[in-house]
Amino acid sequence: MKKLFALAVLLVLGITNAPSFAGHSSQQITQNVNCQAPQTTQEMLICGDRAYKAADKKLNQVYQALQPKLNANQKKRLTNAQLAWIKFRDAACAFEGGIYAGGSLESPTRINCLARITEQRTKDLNLLLQQLNRR
Repeated sequence: MKKLFALAVLLVLGITNAPSFAGHSSQQITQNVNCQAPQTTQEMLICGDRAYKAADKKLNQVYQALQPKLNANQKKRLTNAQLAWIKFRDAACAFEGGIYAGGSLESPTRINCLARITEQRTKDLNLLLQQLNRR
């Protein structure tokens, strides 16, 4: 699902880049975006995608660090919890983005929600990891 969404974002970016930035590669455009103050929908999407990818990478790192601390039963519970969390995340962000359904803010709102909720999940799992490390 994440890869499909990322592909959709890239397709949108590719389509919108072509007429406005003739002579520039999409990589040059992506590198020149100031994510401290994105100005356009395209920049919001690029920055949101960057934030989401970074958050997802950190989440996977914490998840992998947590695995060796768990017994088989706990690993299964974590996997089930993570699958349920992914469904929640996707539904919650579809709702948030859906507030702007059909508008230019729908996709940036959704991708920023994905980043924010993923960052929160990382904090939650990291807290569990710290508790297990103290035992």
